Amino acid sequence: MNLRSIKLLGIGLFVASCAICVAGQDAAGAKFSMATPDRWQAAGWWPTKGTPSFGEYVGPGACTKCHAEIAASQQKTPMFNAARFPSDLAHLQQRGRLSFSDETYDYILSPGPSETKISVKDKTSTVSATVGWVFGADAQTYVLEQNDVFLESRLSYYPGRGGLDITPGHKAAAPSHISQALGDPIDHETIRRCFGCHSTASTVSGKFDPEHAMLGVTCEACHGPGLQHVTAKETEPDQSAAGTMLNPERLSPVDSVDFCGACHRTPVDVALFMPRHMGISSIRLQPYRLERSLCWGASGDPRITCMACHDPHEPLVRDSTAYDAKCLKCHAGPDSPPSANLEPACKVGTKDCVSCHMPKFEIPNVHATFTDHFIRVVRPGAKFQE
Repeated sequence: MNLRSIKLLGIGLFVASCAICVAGQDAAGAKFSMATPDRWQAAGWWPTKGTPSFGEYVGPGACTKCHAEIAASQQKTPMFNAARFPSDLAHLQQRGRLSFSDETYDYILSPGPSETKISVKDKTSTVSATVGWVFGADAQTYVLEQNDVFLESRLSYYPGRGGLDITPGHKAAAPSHISQALGDPIDHETIRRCFGCHSTASTVSGKFDPEHAMLGVTCEACHGPGLQHVTAKETEPDQSAAGTMLNPERLSPVDSVDFCGACHRTPVDVALFMPRHMGISSIRLQPYRLERSLCWGASGDPRITCMACHDPHEPLVRDSTAYDAKCLKCHAGPDSPPSANLEPACKVGTKDCVSCHMPKFEIPNVHATFTDHFIRVVRPGAKFQE
């Protein structure tokens, strides 16, 4: 763990656990979550790691040649569509102009086939900027670039609202000057992490290069650069090419959840780089919430990792009853006795387990509900638990 980062952030209480986090395990061998930047220091691939060169990537088209069915399915996922150019969004172009007003400014989002612009007016002035990228498959935030500075747009599009509203994390009160009304500047490290989680190969050879990034979370964002694998298969098609690509399915439970946590936030990432008391907003940080669950245990359980319940190659399953089979891998069913590997059956219900034990909450001003991955007994009407 990075002691300098801890001191800078003033998290003194976390220092005592540093020896554990450096090694990733304690003296008894129990594994613990690690910070994503520490994961980057190890050999091999890890999501958002920016050391490979651009030439080591082959693009999703090369993967499709052998994995057509998986590739076609993965392209329908929110991850694959996590970032796009505004000209690629048919629904954005079809909506036409969108407007928003607060007590001080009037906003206009003007889509166009070659350029999409956001303009802001007050009583005397107008400022505008071109939308460079759109982040988000559902709710969409606009990334602007103005005078070599990246801006996160003050406004985002929300499907549930059918229009524009304040971007999460931005103040509801209007900025004091129109020059600040388009959005907030993003520092270099933050924008690098943003693109790292919404695109593929945006940082190569240690250099941030978003202009040449492959937008969206493609195959190589998780499995690593594919040139070595493709070359091996073309050279010896009958061989397995083992070791040329990372298979996340083989990771230990803690490593597996940290793997997804490179973008969805590991518990250590939350402790180091985010406010200690985030309230209901922390529900969006699924690995952090998951590892708070009692059933996670000392070193995790392979039956409740992110990938145990969600196939990253498939669109998100929204039917809550579809997850009952996952729950019954840990809990006895109504007709099955408990065993060494199964906890007792639920005394209240026999189906739709997650509706009770993983309730949904709405984050104010985000216009969407999120499933809480902190698995626990939740009483009817209970409020969000920190």
